[in-house]
Amino acid sequence: MTEKTIRFSGKGLAGDLLDPHNWTGGVAPNAGDTAIISMNVGGPVTGTFSVNNMMLLGTEQISFTGTLDTAGAGNCQGLMVCDGAEAVFAPGATLNDGNVLIVGNDAAGTLIAQGSGTIHSVINSLSGNIGKQDDGIGTITISDGIWNNSGNIVIGDHGNGTLNVIGNGLVSVGGDIDMAAEAGADGAMTISGGGSVSVAGSLRIGGTATAAVASVAVEAGSSLTVDKALAVGTSGEVSLTGGTLSGGVTADGVRILAGGMIAGFGALDAPDGVAIQDAGIIRASGGTLEVAASVGGAGSIQIAANSTAMLTGSSLRLAGISFIGPDATLALAHGANVSAAVSGFAVGDMITMANIDAVSFKASTGVLTLSESNAQVQTLHIAGNFTGEMFVLKQSAGLGVITLQHS
Repeated sequence: MTEKTIRFSGKGLAGDLLDPHNWTGGVAPNAGDTAIISMNVGGPVTGTFSVNNMMLLGTEQISFTGTLDTAGAGNCQGLMVCDGAEAVFAPGATLNDGNVLIVGNDAAGTLIAQGSGTIHSVINSLSGNIGKQDDGIGTITISDGIWNNSGNIVIGDHGNGTLNVIGNGLVSVGGDIDMAAEAGADGAMTISGGGSVSVAGSLRIGGTATAAVASVAVEAGSSLTVDKALAVGTSGEVSLTGGTLSGGVTADGVRILAGGMIAGFGALDAPDGVAIQDAGIIRASGGTLEVAASVGGAGSIQIAANSTAMLTGSSLRLAGISFIGPDATLALAHGANVSAAVSGFAVGDMITMANIDAVSFKASTGVLTLSESNAQVQTLHIAGNFTGEMFVLKQSAGLGVITLQHS
């Protein structure tokens, strides 16, 4: 049977895509055809509608309450939402896309997957592309819905792509996610309201193209988990506002390139034995950032005003650790191997380490020695001019709290 391209005419029953009167030529598309819709269909789409490809091209909003199946053979590749169209999958609705789910091909397109607590819409796809071409502006919002994608997803391919996972939404990716890898592209992901994204492959947040912009925000009660490698590129930034970011088991489980940044408060971790490779910046700001892994590389850790960098890894072999605002705290694991120089330490700042009971400082070398029961635990290299200053240790809940005071 020859594949046909059939356009929606809207002359039949409202919302009924199976009504042949709604299609030019008086024949409804079947599983081997491409359906093109460029107007409102007049009501929610119920039942099961199966086509090879569906292209939503126009400023219409179409709400699906039943099941849409797209086989995805040929150039259209499944469901394409473009030219200002918005596809809404209501609670209980299902999309089964057999090839590439494209939202925002060469113009604006939006897809929303909704839920209502116990009933969720479900998006099943092989791969996804949000903001595909140069002029593509694509947005997918998973709002208490579920998106199961067995292969790879691109967010901001050559265009502008946004993925929002909100209100306990769940996204599961069997392959990789690439965000704004090409020059001029823009990719953004926001996970909030208990949302969760899990990536079985790798997540690359921007590449080495400085003209591209990629950003990820993980808010309180939400999580982003990457099983393999998490890479924050030259143009990439991750913002944590109480969320959890977990890297993978490969040697580059978490890698921050020069120009990349992970900043905020919450939790950043990697599996046991996997060190975070930091050639960019890790910044604690707005609260406590717990980094539950060793960190190495040519980059730095920064601590902003009224914030704490809780570094529980056994090794910190970096270019530097910097206090960049007042009343900041550096919390170190007991006996941590710290080779990075500590700069910006001032009155009001604190350094903490469990169990130490004595400190001594040599101003000529900038070496601060931490001891426990007369045994040296660690030495820290403090950058700055501290002649006439005095480091003081106080015991508090099993912690040695080191502060700087004027003599």
